[in-house]
Amino acid sequence: MGNFSRALGIGFILNSCVAMANDKLIRWTGTEDQDATLKHVVEKLSQKLGRPISQQDFLLEDDRDLAFNHYQRWVQVLDHVPIHGKSIRIWKELNSEKAIQVEAALQSPSLLNRTLEPIESVRSTLSSEKTVALAREMILANSEDPHFMGLEWKDEWIHGELVRVVKIRGKRGYHFVFIDFRQGKVISHKYREFPQVDPPTDDEGLSIPVQVYPIYEEAEEREQTLPRISAELRHIKRQIPIVEGDFYAPLKTKQYFDFNFDPTLGDTEAGRAQGHWSMSYLKGQAAKIRSELPQTQNDWSKGVLLQGQFATINIHPDAIPKFNPGFQIRASTAFFPNWIETSHDGKPAQEMIPSHAFAGKPLQFPNEAWDRPAHRLPDHNPAQYLNDGFDEIQVYYAINTLFENLQARGFKDPELSTRPFNAFLFNPDIASRNNAFYTDDTINFTTYSPHEKNYARDNSTIWHELGHGVMDRLMGDSIELADTGGLSEGMADFVAALVIQSVTQGKPFPGSKKFRIINKTGFYLTNEVHDDGEAYGGAMKDFMDAVIGAHAENGLNQVADIVLETMRLTRDFPGLNASDWFDHLLFADSLGRPGLRQPGELKPFLLTALAERNFKLGEGSVAEFHLVNLATHQEIESESPGSRNAPILVRIPKDGKAHFDLSVQVKSSQHFSFHYPLQIRVEYKGGPLQGALHWTGKEKEAQTYLLNSEADQASIPLEVSGTCDEINRADGSCVDFAYIQVWNSGETERPAAKKRFYLQVKNP
Repeated sequence: MGNFSRALGIGFILNSCVAMANDKLIRWTGTEDQDATLKHVVEKLSQKLGRPISQQDFLLEDDRDLAFNHYQRWVQVLDHVPIHGKSIRIWKELNSEKAIQVEAALQSPSLLNRTLEPIESVRSTLSSEKTVALAREMILANSEDPHFMGLEWKDEWIHGELVRVVKIRGKRGYHFVFIDFRQGKVISHKYREFPQVDPPTDDEGLSIPVQVYPIYEEAEEREQTLPRISAELRHIKRQIPIVEGDFYAPLKTKQYFDFNFDPTLGDTEAGRAQGHWSMSYLKGQAAKIRSELPQTQNDWSKGVLLQGQFATINIHPDAIPKFNPGFQIRASTAFFPNWIETSHDGKPAQEMIPSHAFAGKPLQFPNEAWDRPAHRLPDHNPAQYLNDGFDEIQVYYAINTLFENLQARGFKDPELSTRPFNAFLFNPDIASRNNAFYTDDTINFTTYSPHEKNYARDNSTIWHELGHGVMDRLMGDSIELADTGGLSEGMADFVAALVIQSVTQGKPFPGSKKFRIINKTGFYLTNEVHDDGEAYGGAMKDFMDAVIGAHAENGLNQVADIVLETMRLTRDFPGLNASDWFDHLLFADSLGRPGLRQPGELKPFLLTALAERNFKLGEGSVAEFHLVNLATHQEIESESPGSRNAPILVRIPKDGKAHFDLSVQVKSSQHFSFHYPLQIRVEYKGGPLQGALHWTGKEKEAQTYLLNSEADQASIPLEVSGTCDEINRADGSCVDFAYIQVWNSGETERPAAKKRFYLQVKNP
């Protein structure tokens, strides 16, 4: 996969673009028309649109075999520039031109604001230097993540205008900066956090006995530490590259400043001769260097490193000087773009230095992995954990377990189902503390506060983060998620649930009833990606449980197969929302799988699971939950001030206080009813990553309000102190949220609706 849309997709970065991209989606299946040749598809689309289109209007961007079909994506272009969200996507039988499904979202060129100038002349008005300067100015003004750790961009037609979409990696997420060519200025800036918080033959590699946690180290918020089990670390490579000195030195013959970055010119010899560079070219050169390194035995003579078929274990470069490991440090071959702040010609600049990560603690003898201590230290001391070397064993085991269980249930796509995930442990950055996150084929672990879990020892979290990776691989570079993007979190939860079900065979264990995926959250009743994901994941979990209840072990195989196939059948979808996802799930069900499931066999289970989730497949209204900031009279939605990605900045002295007033109102629909009297709870602690702000009343139980009817409205006063309970940002500030939850009458386990209100407190 490429890197530009990985994990997030820009489709839910610009919600308006999603709406545009999802207009007039044309779709047919193989039962309606079996001819999947591009010539025929273009002719049929011309007929349906009532205007001629040509094969020359499209550029092939993806062409690959998936597990059970072949996929092509032909992006619509004008003057050689892609039109955002517009493409023809074709699924056909393997080794055949027979269609399974065709989907197209196209735009008439007459709707684009073209100029009489040649397109390259227009594009030349926005140089690399100006692009970087405009983007830098925008992200430096962002108080959440004003860091510059990498960039890339592409040019597209968006809403009829030629726009440069710049993606900048910060420490905790991605900035997306949209620059209009005609105006020569930034027209939009959005920020998104990274998606965050198992006897072999010789050709399978080394196998080492070990003791690991089957699910996690701690359950019930540290009330119980669980026992380890006997297992094996499998698929460890018998040969690994010899790494000596600065093996990426050939890449350091020039400097890579941000203002010289150009994703197009940097990929060409002529552009590089002019001083431009691109990350894709450098990564390709780094891969070539790795492929040419001589090999050595990965054995006990030098110490076995956990470099395997499905997983590579690495230590974050910043952890080495920070925690000073007591074992001999060996470089790993993992490419690490190290961005530093510098200056050039007296102006601030960012420079990328090609670097590498480091290998973990080598295993010196066969029983060492078995004997490594898994101390649960009161302060989660990262230096001690690093020297103990247990965390890397747990992570390696968890990654292997995911691959083995999913491959056994249909994850068989060439290259996508075998390419390893890289793990980076002990990232010491304070802004990322108490977390694990996924990006670009890597799962990243941080350091942890005493009251938090160590996520490197939590397989459920590891499988969730890798669930994002599985979705990335199957759903493609250009997938665009609508609403809050909750499908990403919900289905990552569901991938983890699949693996947990497989590993435990459905047997309960401490904490098994506490997972986020077990919930009653309805669709359209949230304003944050993880909460929105509860509706997706919860509905899918109900679906899986029902199928397993009816079909036992084969039910798990059936559900895994249909979900993975739906991911393939929604590959690169322009603006995928809940209705689209479940429509395609039903379509995948209608295809069946010989020897596994009959066509349409699982439909009744899915419809039953959706019935209690405030979800509609067809026409009709949905229930509503309104949370309003009374100071601005603005609804607190997924993109508004007060949301996760746009916390309201509060500048007050340490002894100061700030006040906010919110209002809550709900409305039932024909298909989903709230049960009165409703309880509105305001929680300040206990939620995910809560606890940094000092809210008035935080030390008490949740504040509660009652709504006795649909006509009622709750007024919620909030007050926050200028003294943080915990600093969780590098600038000395703290970010946290108040959790507003709607509980039906008589419900004690899970709320039906929930929204968050985020603040960032910073002292003057």
